[in-house]
Parts: sequence; structure tokens; C-alpha cells
Amino acid sequence: MTTDLTNATNKFAESAIRITDITRILRKYGLYLLGLMIIGGLLAGIWAHFQTPEYDAVALVHLDQHNSISLGSAGAAVSDEYSLKMQTEITGFQSPYIAELTIERLDLTKHPLFGTKLDYRGLDPMKDPQQRDQLVHQFLGNLQVTQVPKTELLSIRFRSTSPALAALVANTIVDVYFEQNFAQRYRSTQDITSYLTRQMDDLRQKIQGEQNEVLSMEAKLGILSQGPSTGSSMLVDEATQLLTERVRVQADEYLAEAEYQNLLNHPDSAPPSDIPAASGLSALQTQLAQSQSQTAALKDRYGPNYPPLKQAEAQEASLQKSLDDLRQVVLRSAQLNLERSRKAEQSINDRLGALQHEAEGRTPDTVRYEILKSQYTSDQTLYNVLLTAMGTGSIQAGMQSQELNRFTAAEIPGIKSYPNVRADAMAGSAAGFLIGLVFVGIIILNSDTVQTVEQVEEAIGLPVLASVPEYKDDLAAMRLSDEVLPLVTLLAPRSAGTEAYRLLRTAITLMPVNQSHRVISLTSCGPGEGKSTTALNLAVVLATQSKRVLLIDADLRKPTIAQRLKMPASDQPGLSRYLSDSSVIEEDCVQRVAEVAGLDVIPVQEIPPFPSELLGQGRLEQLLIWARDHYDYVLIDTPPVLLVTDALIIASHCDTLLVVARVGVAQKRALRRIRQDLAKYPGKQIGVVVNALPHSETYYGGYGNYRSYYGKGYGAGSYYGSGSGAYISSAKK
Repeated sequence: MTTDLTNATNKFAESAIRITDITRILRKYGLYLLGLMIIGGLLAGIWAHFQTPEYDAVALVHLDQHNSISLGSAGAAVSDEYSLKMQTEITGFQSPYIAELTIERLDLTKHPLFGTKLDYRGLDPMKDPQQRDQLVHQFLGNLQVTQVPKTELLSIRFRSTSPALAALVANTIVDVYFEQNFAQRYRSTQDITSYLTRQMDDLRQKIQGEQNEVLSMEAKLGILSQGPSTGSSMLVDEATQLLTERVRVQADEYLAEAEYQNLLNHPDSAPPSDIPAASGLSALQTQLAQSQSQTAALKDRYGPNYPPLKQAEAQEASLQKSLDDLRQVVLRSAQLNLERSRKAEQSINDRLGALQHEAEGRTPDTVRYEILKSQYTSDQTLYNVLLTAMGTGSIQAGMQSQELNRFTAAEIPGIKSYPNVRADAMAGSAAGFLIGLVFVGIIILNSDTVQTVEQVEEAIGLPVLASVPEYKDDLAAMRLSDEVLPLVTLLAPRSAGTEAYRLLRTAITLMPVNQSHRVISLTSCGPGEGKSTTALNLAVVLATQSKRVLLIDADLRKPTIAQRLKMPASDQPGLSRYLSDSSVIEEDCVQRVAEVAGLDVIPVQEIPPFPSELLGQGRLEQLLIWARDHYDYVLIDTPPVLLVTDALIIASHCDTLLVVARVGVAQKRALRRIRQDLAKYPGKQIGVVVNALPHSETYYGGYGNYRSYYGKGYGAGSYYGSGSGAYISSAKK
């Protein structure tokens, strides 16, 4: 549990570092991102300004959430799948067939503001499948059908460069769809009505025959002069019940037959709601219509060889097969309903036949008359039921009911919908910002330089002893004379840079060592990272603690210490002559720094031809042994460790190794390489100094303006004693 908590804490810390990196990147590249945003917004605004204005006309249609009255019920319940019906109507409005009818009715192929610039060669473009599909897709591209949120309204929106044309097309689409919807209902109802009319004609002839037979029996019996017996009364009662039941069964049979014939002759018609697969069939029809629209759009835009088009066509074929299979299931269910009705009627007829046969053996004339009269009454009732259904009942109600109703007609728009200069400018700014982020990301991914202290620690795997902030601009603002040493520890003793070197001094002091006098070498991965500057300032802050400090310039290839300390040229021997001439003693090479009490320097003076061989002859070890006896701290400024082997030769004689890494200059792969090289000295104390860190990345940034925190006394007062005071006095001149 503790391990998991530790891992979680480490991951959170890594996440926080990444957020810090993002903030730093945005701060560094913020101006570039802002510039790209402004350029993107201006270009998008200019582009939108020169676009042809387009207008949207909107017609609203109301979709009643109650179903149409179906054939088998006297009143329909509220639909449980209203959203499915809404999506079905939306797909219907956007179908290519409705688009073709609208184009043909308005003759849009000849309209100057519509149609593609094709050479129709004098032919009707709607007769050519390719040209027709292009016109239909262009038409549907300007059409948008959506549901108005939280309402039962459909919004039919059409866009055109002509406001009048946009309103005309929107209203015509609604008219065409209403007509096609009504025509389909009318055809289905007409077929059902024709079938029931034929059934009623046969029933009418049967009733007339039964009526004549009843009249004949009444004449024969003298209008029921004799009452039936008890047994005959029971037969009559059962026959009456059976005949009443047959009326209901026959009505159901006729309606089931009508529904079955309608589905058989009109496969696209809506199935009755009492069939279990009806809702699934409607859903599949909607999905198929959407898939067909998507396939047509992909084919028109990308051509027949577009890979996703093959997937869309396969999906469409799969939906078509599922729809055909489910339609067969629906047709079979309707057929089963019809067969059940027929079986029920046959069962009732068989029982009635048995009752008639039984009645013939008891009181033939009286019972036969009662049964015949009951049958005549039931057939008359059935005829009236069908007549009611034909007149004002469920069939006529199914045809007359209309789920869609026009709510408002489209009016000619007065305000353009496209282009929206403000929205396009904002979109252009967003696009410019995203493009800028992409470029910044590419730069960062391809950059190997370190930008933060955390990146230095991650790359080199060593502790950071101090982070020195950037102070070059501060020194430049002081307008120093040529005689002044440009060291922040001398010019600004209260600055953040000086405090960073004091922190480095404290970290070195707290390191455990075996000897009372320690030797410290300073190196870096490459040139220009500030190792010499760090060595000079560290020597100053060590000397201010009344310590004797010796600074040795061991960069025999490109020495800079003497130049940085503005030492005059002299014949006094330096490190190179000491290493090459055994007659030169240590005291002859040491030069004092007058500005800093307690600080001595051994410069290079002459540059030798073979520095590495010179350092490995043994005189360097002798010099360091002497230095340990005479100084508290010995600082050695060495060449970059990855360029030459001098730094590694010197490192074997030192107690502490400091690696200076400059932010924005040091490379991660170089730091990883130096970690491998320094691993050869397991007994040495190794630390890292991060140089030229931006103030926003340092801990001093939390105090606001570090000048105000540390005071404004840059060089005020004799901070270092007489030597420092003399130097500061010269700096003010």
C-alpha cells in the first residue's frame, strides 16, 4: 500500500512538472502563437468578406406524436418510439427522391443560381444518371432538416444565394413531401377498400339469400305459432352465441386479409402495430436510408475507389439484407394472423354445422328457423360492421389522419447566414493557434537542449547544488567601465545571482570530505555554458568567508581567467610553464587579485602544444599537494569534458567535481554522456550547477522583483573590505 502511494505521488509530481513545462513553453512562444492567431483571424476575415452571401429560409412542420389509427384498432395509443418516427421523417425529407421531385417541379436545372456548370448538350440533365446525382447531391448539400430542440417541430432549412429561391425551395420541399406521404397512404387505403368492397358484395348476396329463406320459413310455420322445446331452446342459444362470435372472427379475418394483401402488394407500406417486428422494421428502414445517403455522399465526393466507400457499401448491403429478412418475417406474421382468423372461423362454422345436423333430428322446422334467423342476424351485423369501417371507421380514419402538418411557411430571409465574418475570424484565429501549437510541438520534439532544472536532473541523474539566474542584462544596464571586473558577486552583492553562488558555497561546505582542504574542478559539456564565470564567482564568495582560495586556470587550450580578471601581461610563469619546467616553483606562478582579499590565481600564460600529455606528467599532482597545504579551497577551471580528455585527467586529482549546465545551451544527450564518463570516479563528490536560468523559473521569482527584495544597493558600501571598497570606488567613476 505504501509503494502504491509512493508511485502515485511520483506520477503526480511528474504530471505537475509537465504542466510547468507547458506554461514555460507558452510563455516562451506566446508571441509567436499570438501572431499566428492574429494572422489566421485576419486571413479568415478577409476571405469571409469576399465570399458570396448566402441566405437560409426555414419552414416548420409539426409531427404529431400520436400514431395514425391502424386497421385493427378503433383508437391508436401514443407512440412509444416517437424519436424513431421523428428520425424517419427527417430521413424522408432528405431522401434523393424528394430532392428529384422538387428539382423537376421548380425546373431548377435552368435556374441561373442553381445547378453545376455542365454542358448538358441540349439534354435533360435529370435523364443522365451522373448529372442527376450531381444535381441531387448539390441540392441535398444546401438542405438541412433537424428537430427543433424540446419540441415536436421539424425545421426544413434551405440555403441559397437568392433569398427568394431559398424560400421557394423550402416551401416546395414541404409540399412535395406532403403529397408523396398522402399518395402512399391513399394507395394503401384504396387497395384495402377494394378488397373489403368485394367481400361486402359477397356478404350482401348471402344475406339476401338468407332473408328469402327466413321469409319462406316464416310462411311455412305461420310466424312461429309453436314454441320450441327446451332441448331446441338450448340449441338455439348455443347457435346464437356461436353466430355472435363468428361476427367478430369474420371481421378480424377480413381486416387481417386486407393488411396481408397491403403488405404483399406494397412492401414499403407501414406494417400494423400489432405485429411484433413492426417497430424493428421501421428502425431498419431509417438506418438503411441514412446509410444510402452516406454512401452516395462518399461516392460523389471521393469517387468509387475511396476505401471507406467500400465499407459503407458493405454496411448498406448488410442493412438491405436484414431489412429484406425482417420484411419476410413481418409478412409471415401477417399471414399467420390471417390463418389464425380463418381457423377460428372454420371452427365456429364446423360447430354450427354440427348444431344444424343435431337440430334436424329433433324439431326440424322450428329449430332450423331459429338457427337460420340467428345466422341471418349475424351476417347482417357483420355487414354493418364492415360498412361502418368503410364509412367512418378505422380504414377511412387511417387514410384521413395526417401525422405531419405545416406549422409555418418559409419566408424570404433578409439577413445573410453565410459568411459570418466574426465567426470565421474566430475560427481562423483558432486555426492559427493550433497551427502554432503544431509548429511549437515540432520544435520542442526536435530540440535536445534543456530548458528547466528538472530536465537537467533527469538527463544527468545528479543532484543540482544551485540554480543561477540570468543576470547578464542587469550587468549591461550598469554601463561598467573597462577597468571594472564584470562579476555579479562584486557588483551586486545583494542580487539573486550572488545569492545563488552563496547557496552553491553552502552546498559545497556541507559536503563531507576526508581532507580539511578540498580541491574542486569545474567543467561543462561544451563551450559557452559559464564554467569560468561560475569558477570566478564561486571563488569570490568563498574568499568573503575569510578563506584562502586559489583559482587555477587549467584550460590550456582556451584560457579565459586572466582576461576575465583583467590581469596585465607579465613575464611571470603560469600553469603551462610550471607543468613543463621542473625548475619553476609554485609560488612563482601565483598572482593575487587585488579586488578580492584572500583570492589568488594561477593563469595559463603560454598555451602549450600538447596539453593532455602535459597534464599527465605528474607535475599537476605536485601542484595540488602544495595548494592543499597553503589554501582552504582550490578551484580548477577545466576544459569541456566532452571535447577533450583534460577534464577527466584533472578529475582524478580532485575531491569534488562540479558540472555547469547552461539552460538553452546544454544538450540532453551530452548530459547523459557526461554522466557515463563521471561514473568512472565513484569516490568523487559530483554536483550540478544550472546556469542562466530565467527568473520566472527560479525560486526567486516567487518574491517578485528580486531587486526590491534584496535591496537596491548594487555595489553600495564596502562589502568586502578595503580591497572591495577600492574596486567599487573605481567602478563608480
